Order: sequence, then structure tokens, then C-alpha cells
Amino acid sequence: MVATRMTVDEFEATCGDERVELIDGVVVQMPMGALGSASVSATIAMLLWMHVRPRNLGNVLAANAGFVIFPDRETVLAPDGAFIRSGREPRGEARWHFARLAPDLVVEVLSHSDRASDMQAKVALYQEAGVPLIWIVDPQAETVKVLALGQPPVILTATDTLDGGEVLPDFQVEVAEFFA
Repeated sequence: MVATRMTVDEFEATCGDERVELIDGVVVQMPMGALGSASVSATIAMLLWMHVRPRNLGNVLAANAGFVIFPDRETVLAPDGAFIRSGREPRGEARWHFARLAPDLVVEVLSHSDRASDMQAKVALYQEAGVPLIWIVDPQAETVKVLALGQPPVILTATDTLDGGEVLPDFQVEVAEFFA
């Protein structure tokens, strides 16, 4: 079966609410998340929102937000969670389309159906796009892999404290809170 190639505009016009992404012009089906991983995603978004909203730091987005992370490639990714710093958010009519930018923070929550090679490829795209902070959350192992731009990866366990690094300098949470 030959994959149909699409532009970002064609993809946006036809994808609807399906769980799909566009990687270099090719539509890729995204598996549905299990209850556990969906709950973890919601908890992380809520914890981020509770920190970001009262301080007017930007916007926290849920799993259905699409990002065109490269200006010159037909690629749209939908992380499980994201944060965009204040002043970088799309305004006006642009708010009703995929964001034409790479988020400041990307959260990916692993699910039973995620393949390691797919996640590695997706993380490589985020890093290539210059995302400053990526959290890979593993609900089964109760760990968070922190990938901060220009720093070695760090794996935190449920007994550790996660901070927002340079992206969210005052944000701190016990990793166990993600899995409570």
C-alpha cells in the first residue's frame, strides 16, 4: 500500500478529530491511549496549568493540539501535552489552525501501544525543531526522562522532584504526583 502524500494545509483540512500526525507529508495513525496513560496526561496538563495560568506564563495545551514544527517541511505533530511561553502563542485567526511553531515544552506519555522506535523518531524531530524541554513520561515504570536542550538526558523516578528548567524556572513537582 502506497502512502498518500499531503501538505500541511491539506492535512489540516481533512484530518478532523482523528488521532493522526503528518510526518514529512505522510499521514501516520496514532494509537489510542489506555486509561492509565490518558489519566497521567490529564494530570500533567492540570499541574502545569495550575502553575502557568495564575502567573500568565503562556498556554498549556492538551493532546489534540497540532504543531507545524518546521517552516519548510510537511510535518504536524500532536504531543500528549505542550507549553508555549507567553508572547509566542498564535493570535487572531491563527489560533484556529495548527500552531506554526515548536512548543517550549513537549510532554509525551508512553502507552502500551507506543513503539520505542516511533517515540525515538518523534523525539528526534522535536529536538531537530529546537524544542528546549521534552518530558518522556513512562506511567508503568513511574519515570520521567528529561531532555533539555544542550544537556545530557536525566531519568527521574517517583521519589524525585521534577522542575521546569529554563522553560518554567519556578515550576517544581514531585514525580509521584504524575502517577497519583
